[in-house]
Amino acid sequence: MSSDVPPVPVLSRSDGQGSSPVDPASYREARRLHPLTLVQRLVVSLPALFFLLLPFLRHPDRDAWINLVIAIIYGVIALPWIVLYYHRFRYRITPRELIIESGVLTRKHRNIPIERIQSIEIEQRLLARLLGLAKVKVQTAGSAATEGVLEYVSVPEAHAIRRIVRVYQQHRTDAPEAAAGPPATTPETGEATPETTGLSLSLRRVLLSGAFRFSLLYIAVAFSLLQYFDPDPEAIALWLSRGALRPLITRAADAPWLTAFLFALLAALLSWLTGIAVNLGKYYGFRLWYEPGKLHKRHGLLTVSENTIPFRKVQALILRTNPLMQRFGWWELKLQTMGFDPREQGYQVAAPFARLDEIEAVARPMLPFHLPETFRSVSPLHARRVFVRWTLALLLLSAGTALFWTPAWWSLTALPLVGLYAWLAFRRHGYVFTGERLFVRRGVLRHHVWVLPVEKFQVFYLTASLFQRRLGLCSVYVDTAGVAGFAAPVIHDLPAGEAEALLETLYARFQAHYAGAEPPGAEAGVEAIRSRSEQSPR
Repeated sequence: MSSDVPPVPVLSRSDGQGSSPVDPASYREARRLHPLTLVQRLVVSLPALFFLLLPFLRHPDRDAWINLVIAIIYGVIALPWIVLYYHRFRYRITPRELIIESGVLTRKHRNIPIERIQSIEIEQRLLARLLGLAKVKVQTAGSAATEGVLEYVSVPEAHAIRRIVRVYQQHRTDAPEAAAGPPATTPETGEATPETTGLSLSLRRVLLSGAFRFSLLYIAVAFSLLQYFDPDPEAIALWLSRGALRPLITRAADAPWLTAFLFALLAALLSWLTGIAVNLGKYYGFRLWYEPGKLHKRHGLLTVSENTIPFRKVQALILRTNPLMQRFGWWELKLQTMGFDPREQGYQVAAPFARLDEIEAVARPMLPFHLPETFRSVSPLHARRVFVRWTLALLLLSAGTALFWTPAWWSLTALPLVGLYAWLAFRRHGYVFTGERLFVRRGVLRHHVWVLPVEKFQVFYLTASLFQRRLGLCSVYVDTAGVAGFAAPVIHDLPAGEAEALLETLYARFQAHYAGAEPPGAEAGVEAIRSRSEQSPR
């Protein structure tokens, strides 16, 4: 695109309220971060300084003086560094690229092409919200981390940056997605009207969603505090044995099994309460709405995040639930995208807690689907393979532990549970190919359903391990961009004939899609899967 793109008036808005016109041409000149960035960075650095001084404040002995010296060096270096970093940081936006210049000793000049920008996330942590600041994260397709970060600008500035990038992207692509997205937009600004809201979670639903989840975050917090404060174990034991808790300690020593059970119960309760708290902090005020060709979401209690996901970036859908959530009809929807967000493990949550009809409605503008009522099962030999695998793992674990603690062999009494797990793994594993979507279902304690559109297929795999070949089994896997290896939608343990027929059908449908013609064998291929499956040994 040439640089003579005419300036386009856009709107900046703060927290969705109020607006003012912004001229994109003014962003072609280098701009600084907000001056309160200095205050924000200074406050954030204080905890590190405090923990360096903590040993000296508690016991000002000879060793603690080393910490004092380190703290002084930290203060002498860190504070001027914050000022210099702010002074040398610049950014600007042209019709072609977002340019970021930073660095104190080593200067970095980063050019991010406008058309490569996939999403711009606006994040506000608690302190930044108090100061009226926001962090802007720029992500590109296929990047393993955030490509560019503006830390920090004012909230209206953050929204203006995102809007300007969108305007330039629309000019480059001649706005082809505008016709594909929800049509309810105001023509002057391109902002979505309230009718485009996809999902909004009330406080009651956010709390309810946390009740179905557990978190071990409290354990990490406890270990972090122990590491920093380094309490004396002997002093704690002495306090427990001589204080008001002495009768309780005595009873616990008399009934160790009951004590262990109560501790497990307490740990489960803390995990449950922590799960509610974590969910509340993450999804408070969750709202999802649409703009032309994009999905937009905002959520968070202490840290407020705003993110935009272009429809074209979505590669697959992942529906997740567990036996308890499914019993009450609740699901979670994740989007597998081309970009890789380390915090989201490669996926973006589009609906953290919703009914199935709400999930289908959220997905409809970008990747419509209807969840099949029945799935085609894999081979029953899958249950045998799962049982053997987990039995071997249990035997090795029991034998290793029994070297030091003989009662560990009692863990083998759990073998019936292993058998139940293997049977459930077989019952829950299946697939359906409709000609446009490949559905893969898997999981026992966590149920996952992958929705893979034909147009997003990339690579086709047919694999068979040594043990699978002995049983006449194969696994089928269709790769899509952005999939994480540990969460790949692999169809395990299909009869060899059925696996080959499925792969041929999927590949033929993929080729027909890009040839622009209806595949002559789409339905016939499905029938071929059935017929070859019937001929394959189980």
